[in-house]
Amino acid sequence: RNPAFADVFSDLNLITYRIDSARKQPALRRLIALARALTQDMIAPGARKTMLKKLLDEFEKEITALRESGKFETISKATTGFGLYSLTIDYGSDVANKIMESNEVISLSDFDMNNLFERAGKIFGEGLHKEYWIRHATREAKDVKTEMIVLASDSEAMDRLEAFAGRLFNELYDTHQSSFRHLKEDRKDTYRKLAQSSTIPIALDWQLPQSIDFSIGEDAIALENHLFIPSEGGDFKVSLGDWEKGVIEEEMQEAKGAVAWLRNLDRKKWSLEIPYEVGGVTTPMFPDLIVVRTNANGYVFDILEPHDPSRKDNYPKAVGLAKFAEKHGEYFGRIQLIRKAKGADKRDHFYRLDMSKLSIRNRVRGVTSNAELDRIFDEEAMTEE
Repeated sequence: RNPAFADVFSDLNLITYRIDSARKQPALRRLIALARALTQDMIAPGARKTMLKKLLDEFEKEITALRESGKFETISKATTGFGLYSLTIDYGSDVANKIMESNEVISLSDFDMNNLFERAGKIFGEGLHKEYWIRHATREAKDVKTEMIVLASDSEAMDRLEAFAGRLFNELYDTHQSSFRHLKEDRKDTYRKLAQSSTIPIALDWQLPQSIDFSIGEDAIALENHLFIPSEGGDFKVSLGDWEKGVIEEEMQEAKGAVAWLRNLDRKKWSLEIPYEVGGVTTPMFPDLIVVRTNANGYVFDILEPHDPSRKDNYPKAVGLAKFAEKHGEYFGRIQLIRKAKGADKRDHFYRLDMSKLSIRNRVRGVTSNAELDRIFDEEAMTEE
């Protein structure tokens, strides 16, 4: 870290995401794992007990709904019993006529029932099937196990339970996220991995480390006021494209009020990461520049992304930035997609589409093609020279 900007680092309170960096887990498992960790770390001592009660209450609601709809009996017969049939063959004609009639349904043995119960437990995870059994310990064990087997066998009920657990996870994580920064690194990592294992990206605190890994190419140039400097001393050097170099030079002019900046590299553990979607698949983007300015309220952190309009990912990234600004704009100043183009004076200028402005992000959020985005750029983008 550049010691000249110690106060900038101490004021850093920003949001990032981590996409596809951990194995995805069902929400039911993640919720109980999060609640257990919060209990163990004494952040929320009653979290596991509270979340367990909410989940088991929801289990009971779903089982009641299955009974009322008639699906419970149908699924129960299909999963915990098998039919015995009589076969009648008519030999009195040239073609044998076979008629099968169901006489009775035979229940599974205790051994088979236990196997299905444990299989249901693997679907729920975190021993939830046994927690449900403990809650209903005064009832017939076979009836309780059947309820768990039926519930785990109904995909619609399981989808609703997953959605319910996902909402609880997000609420619980958001409530206690500020407490994680005070933990030891291995415990912080526990919570990061839980958040990253969500099938839906979850916002995380962006915490820059004391040092970062940074490659220096042969075309690297020396620039001042970077948030990180070489540990061995000397000038900070970085490889930048023409657009990135031009934008940072424009930003560091005294009139703009910028005091520091960060080259946000692709796919580094420390990088600022923003999700966007391509063909329904969530993908990470790494905006090129983070610029630190001052105003009457202190430090302001801007996200700047110079981006070639000819690239196919242009409009999906714009939509991603707009959605990010909508959710987390209060943490940042400007959130800009930037293009270099000739103005009316026939000179090159940097035109900026600022997603921190409500009117602009509302237009960009619904864009479905590069042509639509081009039109918005023509109508809304501004220069800041």
